[in-house]
Amino acid sequence: MNLWKVGMEPLIVPAIIAQSQGELESMLGRLRGKVDRVMLDIMDGEFVDNTSLDFDFEPLGGFEYEAHLMVVNPLERIGGLAGKVDFIILHMETLEDVGVAIECVKDLELKVVLALNPETGVDRVEPYLREVDGVLVMTVAPGRYGGRFLPETLVKCCMIRKMHGTIPIEVDGGMNPENARAAREAGANIIASGSFIMKSDDVAHSLRLLASRA
Repeated sequence: MNLWKVGMEPLIVPAIIAQSQGELESMLGRLRGKVDRVMLDIMDGEFVDNTSLDFDFEPLGGFEYEAHLMVVNPLERIGGLAGKVDFIILHMETLEDVGVAIECVKDLELKVVLALNPETGVDRVEPYLREVDGVLVMTVAPGRYGGRFLPETLVKCCMIRKMHGTIPIEVDGGMNPENARAAREAGANIIASGSFIMKSDDVAHSLRLLASRA
């Protein structure tokens, strides 16, 4: 389903990588009043090479938050995130029992999204599409700003959209305006973007470009 053609506007979600509370607050300050939702990239240096927000951080009020857990033991982290975030994004590659993981998140009254690395097939999430609040398709190898965009990963968006016509599909990685449009045409309706937004001199302009149909 090409969501441009049915008039659905994308949700643009800035992705934050931060090493300290001060850095987190500074980056959130640049976003205040410009977006409703923010992705917090939590990385442990094991599941991916980089680290980010690997401490007991405190997000600022005024945003809805996604906690993107790029860690080897995500279920050990979720209890500490209750009351701080709204969505928990779990990587399929880290889960021994997906059903149990989903229930653990729901027990905390948080929404759950399942993430797929570039090499992970959609067959892994298909059995759970009616149980979760979204799917995140990684369009780069995860772990840092500025990864190389992998256009072949957008096929997953098409496949998931055919499996479930209304489930939120988020893409993350290499999202400039051109790639964001391609993702929308493939069926994604949430665009997470890190460096294009956070390294921009004009955040509001970058957000408009990512949402543009031109």
